[in-house]
Amino acid sequence: MDLDERKARLLRAVVHEFIYTEKPVGSKSLTERYSLGVSPATIRNELAVLEEQGYLSHPHTSAGRIPTDAGYRFYVDALSGVGELARAQEETIARFFEGAADLEETLQRTSLLLSSLTHYTAMVAPPALDRSRLRHIEVVGLGRHVIMLVLIVDSGRVEKRLVETADEIAMEDLEVLRRQLNERLANERLSRAELILDAMSDEVPPGRRALFQTLAAAIGQFVGDQTSERVWLGGQANIAGPGAFDGIETVRRVYEALEQQVLVLRMLQATLGRDDAVSVVIGSENTVEGMEACSLVTSAYLAGDASGSIGVLGPTRMDYLRAMAAVQAVARYLGDAFDANG
Repeated sequence: MDLDERKARLLRAVVHEFIYTEKPVGSKSLTERYSLGVSPATIRNELAVLEEQGYLSHPHTSAGRIPTDAGYRFYVDALSGVGELARAQEETIARFFEGAADLEETLQRTSLLLSSLTHYTAMVAPPALDRSRLRHIEVVGLGRHVIMLVLIVDSGRVEKRLVETADEIAMEDLEVLRRQLNERLANERLSRAELILDAMSDEVPPGRRALFQTLAAAIGQFVGDQTSERVWLGGQANIAGPGAFDGIETVRRVYEALEQQVLVLRMLQATLGRDDAVSVVIGSENTVEGMEACSLVTSAYLAGDASGSIGVLGPTRMDYLRAMAAVQAVARYLGDAFDANG
């Protein structure tokens, strides 16, 4: 529904005031704090119209009004951009991503960083398996029956595993298999690794087949581990913090939803648009049961050919401009960090 300029300006003022005061907004506070150019009586009439149109609601215990999900949606859609972080916050993010760290540590610390910037619960999902590629495989004999298998993925992950063999290892066989594995698997998507290994098995001479099958099983286990649904969370305590959600029952439902990794991943993935865009899902727009009191601000980040997702979850009364700016900035720096280590 289109709003005329006066109603639009008034609705933006109500949403802004409610976000920062957490109190229902009346005509008196709007007159005192905002230069709306109209009388208090006109403001009251316009507020009544906005309520009839579904943008505002009127708590029974208060003379003021609060935004509905439709009111928040109008406010977010009317924003001219995602805003900018303060210079100190940008510098904090830049320093955070200096230096190398393994993938899991980076994603966990990223969730804590984003939570500290926004004071909401932050969620970071790893790059999707279906587009990640194996960059290099290294096999190192550590003894007569022990091999160190090192797998490097273009998303930045480096996985090291010790593999035990039943038969004594011939270093010449190990070197031949290392070379063959890299020739066939380097730059291939992880999702195709097991299919390629199955095809290779018949090509390996019988004398090396047992060693090959041991290595193939270890690589297959690594690929299988990547299919597990995993999301790194930071700042869950903010759910129950002051000014967050109203009511213990709401807090409980949100906590229960966040404990289910698959649900959180589904929420993140369902909200993503273009790779460089920030998406906002508000209240009843959420598809996950129990999250009707929440808003979710998300973005994708790039890691090689793959992409992961990052976002913050808070009450519908969240500071959308700050949340959008923080999510976009952290996603950009996280993608740059993967490029630098690529």
